[in-house]
Amino acid sequence: MMNNINKTLLSGLVLFMTAETGFAGNACEQTHIKPQLYLDAGKKALEVQNQLNHLNPRVALIARAGTNLKHYGQHYSHVGFVVKNYPGKKGKWTIVHLLNQCEVPKSSIYQQGLMNFFMDDLYTFDYQITIPKEAVQEKLYETLVSLQKQSLHNSSYSMIAYPFSTKYQNSNQWVLEVIASSMNPQSAHTRQAAQAYLHKTHFKASLIKIDGFSKFGASLFSRHVRFDDHPLEEQRRNTVSTVTVSSVVDYLREQHYLKSNIAYQ
Repeated sequence: MMNNINKTLLSGLVLFMTAETGFAGNACEQTHIKPQLYLDAGKKALEVQNQLNHLNPRVALIARAGTNLKHYGQHYSHVGFVVKNYPGKKGKWTIVHLLNQCEVPKSSIYQQGLMNFFMDDLYTFDYQITIPKEAVQEKLYETLVSLQKQSLHNSSYSMIAYPFSTKYQNSNQWVLEVIASSMNPQSAHTRQAAQAYLHKTHFKASLIKIDGFSKFGASLFSRHVRFDDHPLEEQRRNTVSTVTVSSVVDYLREQHYLKSNIAYQ
């Protein structure tokens, strides 16, 4: 019979590992996709397309809910940019986002259609469209269609990457650093410069509480979860600061970059 300590470890680990796809996005291919998923993803993509056509931004942020993150005080898990008239895709909406590669702690930047964005095994088809002000959109577009977006990418992936370290990066952090680099008038378009600007402009990360058992289990069993970039004080308190969808939107709002933020079900 499993003792109480092992039960606690297992339950905490299951909860945290279930959220592994939650605070980020992944590029794992599904070998057996159910026909219903094609129908649901296609329907949702058409709905999003209609909403975007109505709102008519040049660049917006779009978020999805990969898993149930209520335990961590979050709803949306992954955010990317959605761009109108991305090079080579005139008249279309293109998602530009960072995804971690399946089974290895590495990531790449992807350009995908709207339907692909909803083809993962999502917790819910809820989504959120965040529209920056027009001047911000123009600067984001310049970054996203250039090589600058690659200079802000680190392929070493951690789901809970620390916001003020360049050792690792997660999906939402890349979006935040693209925003910071685009809006920094003296930017060198490096991660170091983007993070310095975020620190200067008082970015507030989300604080996620992780019990010690879950932390221990995640360290042992998941290559996508790293703690060694976090300050020792956080590790002692079993909390981690990381970039979430909500902290990205809050930053846009606090910097007066935000035009609108709309949640859809």
